[in-house]
Amino acid sequence: MPPLEAWEKVFLEDADFMEGVHGKVGCIVCHGGDSSADEKDGAHAEMVVDPSAGNCDTCHSDIAHANDKNLHSTINGFYTHLAARGCDCEECGCAGDERLLTAINNHCSACHTSCGQCHVSRPDSAGGGFVSAHDFKERPSTVESCTACHGSRVDAEYFGRNEGVPGDVHQTTSEGMSCMKCHGNETHGSGELVSDRYSNPDLVRCTDCHQDVLADSNPQHQQHIDDLSCQVCHSVEYKNCYSCHVDQSDKGDCIFSTEPSQMDFKIGLNPLNNSERAYKYVVVRHVPVVPDIFAFYGENLMPGYDNVSTWKYATPHNIQLSTPQNENCNACHGHPELFLTAEDVRPEELEANRDVIVPYNQIPK
Repeated sequence: MPPLEAWEKVFLEDADFMEGVHGKVGCIVCHGGDSSADEKDGAHAEMVVDPSAGNCDTCHSDIAHANDKNLHSTINGFYTHLAARGCDCEECGCAGDERLLTAINNHCSACHTSCGQCHVSRPDSAGGGFVSAHDFKERPSTVESCTACHGSRVDAEYFGRNEGVPGDVHQTTSEGMSCMKCHGNETHGSGELVSDRYSNPDLVRCTDCHQDVLADSNPQHQQHIDDLSCQVCHSVEYKNCYSCHVDQSDKGDCIFSTEPSQMDFKIGLNPLNNSERAYKYVVVRHVPVVPDIFAFYGENLMPGYDNVSTWKYATPHNIQLSTPQNENCNACHGHPELFLTAEDVRPEELEANRDVIVPYNQIPK
């Protein structure tokens, strides 16, 4: 998403803001500065451009307390999986490798968001700038906030932007459900520090709305409700990314280089396999991590690369009622190409994915 033009960065569009709750508290309460100064420079001395980095808890203490521990604030999902791969950095709770810490601060930290970057402006990683002047949105904008960050996969899947693949049924047949309709409870977090999104106790589940499938008469539901994730039957092709390298330009700007993504659909053995998601088979997606992702900063910064799979538990945002694999029993059974086998995995990643690859003798016949 391109940065906003100067003319788009309007601070106050009209007087209505001043009559609202945020306008009535005055600029100084949030932004600091000196209201007694006669000159502009003096009035703006030590002004805080993004006050949501620490001031929102003055009025919104309950939400801010939970938000301090959510994944948008902590980006703990990165740190969890970096630590599992043997990355030695302070953020991961390890002894500390300055080379890796520099890489993380330059690249991973760009995904951190503050309260304001969801509720009043676009995220910094998407170019920043007000969505609609100082108009605070109780529910973030799907386009300007949510998919501004989650655009390459979620946006394309949900809105049907991948060639030949329809948009998600929740978008096309439900009057365009917003992201917050499903993800509202988990966005701020539960107040607990979680390791990644699938360990969030508030994570949305299909059965939160579709409780009827737990006891309906559909024979496929009755047969598979306990051993298949919903996406195995109701998802279609989605984007898989195979390589990402971080670097810096001659000007010091942080840059990323990636291989072209590939559309695919693969069913693998459940890499989570916990009590909350005890399915045997789940949809899996390849993520862009590679052993030398941080090679620009030094060698062997990910010594435990094989400790974590590169084909991950996935919940694509392209749900359909009818899919090629659920047309009938034979559409899935007897079709080994739907399952992640050793032939689908790059040789250097076989060890990392040993618990996700489906052996031929476990492919449903």
